Amino acid sequence: MSSIKLIISDLHLAGGHSVLEGFGDAQQAALEGLTAAASSDGPLGQADDVELIINGDAFDFLTIPSYDTQGNSDIPTAMEKLNKIIAAHAPFFETLHHFIDTPGRHVTFITGNHDIELRFAEVRSQLRETIGVAPRLFFCPTRFYRPLPDVHIEHGNHFDFWNHCISGLWDEQGQALDLHPGKITLPFGSYYFQHVAHSISLEYPYFDHFEPSMDNLRQMALLCLLNPGIVIETARLVTQMLSEPRPALTNLAPGEEQIPVKLFEQVMTDFADFQQDMMARKKDWVEPQGNSQAQANTMAEYAMLREALALPLIEAVAAICTPTTYQMAESVAQGMHAVLANDPNLRYAIAGHTHMGRIDSVNSGAQSYLNTATWTTRLALPAPGEVNTDMVEWLRQPDWKHIPLRDVTQFTFALVTSHAQDQPSSASLCAWEGGSRGSYRVLA
Repeated sequence: MSSIKLIISDLHLAGGHSVLEGFGDAQQAALEGLTAAASSDGPLGQADDVELIINGDAFDFLTIPSYDTQGNSDIPTAMEKLNKIIAAHAPFFETLHHFIDTPGRHVTFITGNHDIELRFAEVRSQLRETIGVAPRLFFCPTRFYRPLPDVHIEHGNHFDFWNHCISGLWDEQGQALDLHPGKITLPFGSYYFQHVAHSISLEYPYFDHFEPSMDNLRQMALLCLLNPGIVIETARLVTQMLSEPRPALTNLAPGEEQIPVKLFEQVMTDFADFQQDMMARKKDWVEPQGNSQAQANTMAEYAMLREALALPLIEAVAAICTPTTYQMAESVAQGMHAVLANDPNLRYAIAGHTHMGRIDSVNSGAQSYLNTATWTTRLALPAPGEVNTDMVEWLRQPDWKHIPLRDVTQFTFALVTSHAQDQPSSASLCAWEGGSRGSYRVLA
């Protein structure tokens, strides 16, 4: 029997009213096109069985009020947020219903760090009722999913220190510990977003959409130039989260908050203390194999940014916006490489989470790591020639209705085909183009 697996991730459906909403008209049209093609007479629709696998962060519970839940999620709060998602995205749920109403079509949800509430039985029950055709709707209870003998799929946050979440949900092998939790402890990254970073995302939403992604170090460097006040408030909130809270920026002399280099040095001191404190508290974290260079890379990045902040404003912004290695994506990649190395029977390991598409050939080409990026809007970092006075002013006070950055959004998915259980699978990274009447293009 021929089978096709369509793997997408990071749709980030939210309440429909915030600049943090990840799923709009373009995303909906692409989903309608992809699912329709999988039920037609074309190449995707000719398989006997087609499974749409949504690999984490289908929903974004973190960007819907109430924002700061003190690092926890409970059933009443999750249900309130879910109902807002359902009300804002009726076409999405109708599309899934129409898809699985077709014989041989299925949908599987895998849990991500922004929709960890999928582990609540009540949330799953409400989604089954909303989507319908319950026998063809599956919620993966384990941290990862293996729909075929040689394919491993997981969201990827397990290999990201800030968003690693295992306590009370899964054991070290990824098996579910509790199918009916009443309360969930959120990853540190989720708590940080709720308590600290939410206001930055609202005021400067481009940070969540830059392609390639910009890490926290560069974000703070840029904000030291554009808005020292929000950096000072960020430091205050970060030091509140320490095991033993203390005042922020304790070595910053009066007036030095207006000197970007001085402010950056001090806020990074607070962030370094914060990371050390979180490391001491997170006993279940294991650094991914091959990720030992992370600290050295961070120190080199810090030194470069200190030098950049001493440059004239336009030159400093251009240097900060220069693309560089995104450490979180490297951490996820190393973790997924280790999954492949530990199981030679696997051909493919597929993740999302990083919002950056990727294909790595592993083990002399016998195995591959694929990342399906995100369906949310992606905006190219401004190139050096694009950084001028107008661009800097837009970055300082962004008008989200008039965006000068290039739109590089792609509706990326992994296409996995299999003709028999005892035959090897074949996978490609693809992009859907042309909306509801479009087609797909193979990226690699």
